[in-house]
Formats: sequence, structure tokens, C-alpha cells
Amino acid sequence: MRWRCRSSFIFLLPALACLAVPCVSAAPKADSSVAEPIRYGKSRTVATLANQEVCESSGLACSRLKGGVFWTHNDSGGGPRLYAFNSQGDHLATYTVTGAGARDWEDMASVQVGGKSLLVIADIGDNLWSRKTCMLYVVPEPPVGTKEQPINDKVGVGQRIDFTYADGPRDCEAVAIDSARGTIYLVSKEGLKCGVYEVPWPRGKTRPAEPLVAKRVAEIKMSPAVAMDMSPDGRRAVVLSYVDAYEFTRGPKETWSAAFARPPRKLPMPRRNQGESICYGRDGKTLYLTSEFAPTPLLEVPVVEPKGQGLP
Repeated sequence: MRWRCRSSFIFLLPALACLAVPCVSAAPKADSSVAEPIRYGKSRTVATLANQEVCESSGLACSRLKGGVFWTHNDSGGGPRLYAFNSQGDHLATYTVTGAGARDWEDMASVQVGGKSLLVIADIGDNLWSRKTCMLYVVPEPPVGTKEQPINDKVGVGQRIDFTYADGPRDCEAVAIDSARGTIYLVSKEGLKCGVYEVPWPRGKTRPAEPLVAKRVAEIKMSPAVAMDMSPDGRRAVVLSYVDAYEFTRGPKETWSAAFARPPRKLPMPRRNQGESICYGRDGKTLYLTSEFAPTPLLEVPVVEPKGQGLP
């Protein structure tokens, strides 16, 4: 799809005409070691992004270096650029990623590996199911400026991870990293049964000699997946559709393939124009979303604390 800035009044996807409501779905049945379900409150728009260059926000990640900071990128054709902004929507930085192509950037993640904060950009879109190889670009998370003095600079690729799917090309727009276990997860964009794929993180290699193989380890019964994220502790995963999100929880000794095999908890998401991005906040619980239409909103699905208690 050719990249272009789109205004929010052009159209609304019919499937997205749902009202924002609190998440009250019951948690899936699991053993007692699985993370407790989170009680979410009513969603709200917390900001509108000031940077008009962000007009097709397709991936979203929270900063691991500075609280209240987020990273995003545009969809296919937008060029290899990352944009930083804060929770008030102020523009903080634009970075051109040198050494990276931008065939179809669809999602991103922020992780800490070996004490380093990294941004992982997923060039994985494949509408025609024809790509022989997809790739992830890993860059060290760069510094950001201020509203008054935003940074405009370059950042180089520190690691490139090429991979293929064991069962042939797949269109995919969702990636997440379990940094504690050194594993990359992808969820394909397929009908009503999306495949979950697993790729080992190639530690210590700038670029493996041969593409890695993404193996299908589970299937999720849901409408097409368009984004994904994992909490920093590796215990929660959220997968987004155009309407709702689905949260999976994992026990400390459980594999993600087992966790993804259980029915997920359905989380109603706020109404938005072609929303294809989601991430956990720094607390690993609060959810944030953007839209592929400008002006770009930053939406929050907050955690509701039990009365008189702090978060566990």
C-alpha cells in the first residue's frame, strides 16, 4: 500500500464503530501461577501528536530510558524514520535509521537486553504473501530532546535479523519480544485463525549468515491481528485486532506456546480510525494505542487500582 498522510474524516472502518467501554471480561482459566488479571478502566484520549509527519502511525513502543516517552513510525513507504513524543503529544525527536530499508514497517517493540535499551523495528508486511525474507532492525534507543528543542538526527542499525516462515510467506503486522527468554514472537494476519510464530534471538551476531526460521507454535482464533506487545516481565502478551485486543498470561515455568493455546481474555478497545498499534506502558499493565489517521491520537486504557490498595 502506497504511503500517504490521511485525515481522520476520510472514513471510519464500519467494524470499528464500537463505543469505548471498560474491560470487564473474565480472565481465562489457568493455574494459580499465571499472572493475575488486570482491571482496566474506561479508555480516554490523552493527547494528539503535534508532529504532522506522523500521519500513519503503524507501530508503537514505550521508551525504556525515559518515562512518559513513546516511539512510533509510519506505515509502508514512509521511509526509515522513527519519531519520539511524550504523553502530552509533544514532538521530541526524529531519527533516520541508517542501514535499514523500509519496504513495509508494520510494528515495533522496545526491550532491554544485556542492560541496553533497544528498539526493534519490524519490516514484515506482506499483503501479497510473496516475500521470501522479512527482517527486524534492532537499534540502540537514542536520546530525545524537548518540546522546545527536538532532535533531528540519525541512528544506525546495530543488528539485523532476517527470517523466513517455516510454512511459507505470511502477511504479518504484529511482533513482540520476550527479552528474558531471548525469543521473538510474531502473529500472522489471517482470517479468523492467526498463527503464532517463534524466532530465537540471535545473541552476539550483528547479522546471521542465513535467515532464521520462524516456526508456528500456536494459533489464535481472532479477527486479523494488526499489532502485539509483551510486558517487560514476560508474563503478559496483548494482541490487537481492528476492534478488540486479546490478552494472554503465562505462568513463570510455562511456555508461550502453552499460554497462547488457552482462550485469551478479550479486552474491548477504544474507537479509533484504523488502529494498528498497541503497547504496554512502563508499568507493564497500562495500554496505549494510536491510529493510522492524522491528526494522530494517543489513547490510553488505564489500570484501575483496588480501593485503598496500590498495584500488585
